[in-house]
Amino acid sequence: MSDHVLVCPHCLALNNLSQSELLNLPLCFECDSELLPQKPIEANKKCFIQYITHSTLPIVVDFWGTWSGSGYDMADTFVSLADTFKNDALFLRINSEQEQVLANDYKLLDIPTFIIFTSGLEYHRLHGVISEYEFHIWLERYLRIKRKKATHRPSSV
Repeated sequence: MSDHVLVCPHCLALNNLSQSELLNLPLCFECDSELLPQKPIEANKKCFIQYITHSTLPIVVDFWGTWSGSGYDMADTFVSLADTFKNDALFLRINSEQEQVLANDYKLLDIPTFIIFTSGLEYHRLHGVISEYEFHIWLERYLRIKRKKATHRPSSV
């Protein structure tokens, strides 16, 4: 019996993994792609639904927009935290302009909006710009995990 189900960010295949496999840089059984990338996954509606429906790890979603300067301000922070919490949650970025149906479904009032999903349901959300430290504390609280802050790396977003 598997402990975790992970969705492949490249082919969207479902991968059943044990806890020990999860900790050893798992690869997709279908396409050999890395299942736990160090940076957030750029997602569309199909990808988002596959993740929140099937993933056993919590999903942290950054709903952003190209018109929002604060969304760009938070991109580096989101990338850094995706690396810090790599085995604890999966990080998705969704362009709210391209995925307006999702933005409406989740009644986004502010960009950026960050939402944690567990077991396919919204668990908690956060709006606007905050410091990396505050975001880190928020993730630790709602993921119920303590992690040391990762060394900052230049953004690839």
